[in-house]
Amino acid sequence: MSPLQTTFGMRDGLRPLRFKLFGVGGAGCNVVSSSSFPSVAIGSSKKEVDRCANSQKIVLSHEILEGLASTDISVLTPNMMPKEVIDALIDTDIAVLIAGLGGETGSSGIRFLASAAKMMSKPSITVVSLPFSVESLSRREIAADALSDLKKRSDLVISFANDKLRKLVPNLPMDKVFRVMNAIMERPITDLSRVMIQPDVQMMRQIASGSDEFRLGVGLGRGINRDLAAIKEAFDSPWFDFDPISVQSAFLVVSSYPVDFKEVDATIRAVHSRISNAKLMFGSYEDPSLGDKLRVTLLLGRPTSA
Repeated sequence: MSPLQTTFGMRDGLRPLRFKLFGVGGAGCNVVSSSSFPSVAIGSSKKEVDRCANSQKIVLSHEILEGLASTDISVLTPNMMPKEVIDALIDTDIAVLIAGLGGETGSSGIRFLASAAKMMSKPSITVVSLPFSVESLSRREIAADALSDLKKRSDLVISFANDKLRKLVPNLPMDKVFRVMNAIMERPITDLSRVMIQPDVQMMRQIASGSDEFRLGVGLGRGINRDLAAIKEAFDSPWFDFDPISVQSAFLVVSSYPVDFKEVDATIRAVHSRISNAKLMFGSYEDPSLGDKLRVTLLLGRPTSA
């Protein structure tokens, strides 16, 4: 048996958590520009944030972002930070921080936001993409340093290596590849927002603390044994470049319409059999858009030695 198996607490009549997306830099703003979540677009120029028609827009210079990102969190105070950022965090239950690492704005801005959320005791989930291996060494080094820093500041860090995306959509032009990435980066947030309530936050933090970086797998299945088909596709994720049996922390969300709880239980058992050493937190919800399909969304904590 796994060290811990526990369910997310969402039930009919309970208030869902208020998730708010903070898109930083070009890649982060691209994600929030097409999102239905309440969102804030943060960039170093008006042009960068103007694409986000439905978002609150905050423009901060590279110098301000870098200075705030480099400030030790132990000495950060609210009066040191832009008022717009403080106000945006106040009415947020879960701050979702999104950026592409490697550029100055995204790498500095998301580090600052993670510190701001931590200073204000706001739970944060950080979702980042990592540069292609053909990009410059300096961009890859900036991304690696930022990712290392984020692991110390954010409650849950989900990373996506751009190189692995090519395995999913090998024949698409680059502009469409990035649209696919935007949707993929938002998928775990959509699912977590449908199953989490306030008492789940502490358990999420406890489970996430067993791993410093998470990777995503999503699978769809239909017909007979659709749960097994969805599980297989999820575990075949190109971002899972480690042995599942070594995973210590995991989150699972199962969605279908309607929800068959016997099928959900079977899905949980089948997933657990592959990650039997992991602390597992799981939930399910109805998604009418799926029709006759079942979806498995799986976040696996990357082993620290991997």
